[in-house]
Amino acid sequence: MIITFMSDFGTKDGYVGSVKGVLLKEAPDARLIDITHEIQPFNIKEAAYSLLNYYDSFPKGTVHLIVVDPGVGSERKPVIIRTLDYFFVGPDNGVFNFILKREAYQAFEIRPEVVNPQSFSNTFHGRDIFAPTAALLAKGIKPEEIAMPLERVVIDDHQELKLENNTCKAAVVSVDHFGNIIFALSREDLKHWKKVIKLVNFKNFKSDRIWDYYAQQKVGKPLVLWNSKNMLEIALSQGHAANYFKVDPKKDFALIELSDVTEKVENN
Repeated sequence: MIITFMSDFGTKDGYVGSVKGVLLKEAPDARLIDITHEIQPFNIKEAAYSLLNYYDSFPKGTVHLIVVDPGVGSERKPVIIRTLDYFFVGPDNGVFNFILKREAYQAFEIRPEVVNPQSFSNTFHGRDIFAPTAALLAKGIKPEEIAMPLERVVIDDHQELKLENNTCKAAVVSVDHFGNIIFALSREDLKHWKKVIKLVNFKNFKSDRIWDYYAQQKVGKPLVLWNSKNMLEIALSQGHAANYFKVDPKKDFALIELSDVTEKVENN
């Protein structure tokens, strides 16, 4: 049994160790895989994109635990998402956005009194609610035994991706280790809209070309391409695009001019 763990806890304070201790106490045979604990604090968009990057690389039956939870202790729900191949455990705050758009799923609201009959902190659901839940799922407990069916979950993308006529506003969802800037627009979105890209506008940069790979562009020059998850990306050839453009991941967005698929536009 495999449990992956991603959070914005960092590695300074022992929060990660506390969660992993609970996981191993409840499921001692589990293999724990740390994905990252360096998600920008409270950055749900970054966590959602990071999850998209790795979730389907793991074997069927893997439990993915995600704790980026600025609303901990509030009315936001603790949830289990079950897809055909995986389980996801975390807060219902949009962190599962990209998964819910790509996978058929069932959602459940965790019953805290069932997964942790003792007591739990209102400020550390990662340890007291999500970790016991992930451990129980890894041991073969069904979601129906520890949670209630949930009809609606949060898919909060109204500020991340917006289409008006033939203009798309796509927010920055992540900046990766190399400084590549990833936006909320996917190839699947264009297919759904029956649109193709004419022009990408970002700050003072404009491009009517979608490149195939980084080395096609001259060193130090920006380029637009579809990344390995088919998300729109602006990179700097052998450089750090986020520094080059002075990106604010929480505020910046690209304006993308689109055309209908009946019009011939290359490189989409």
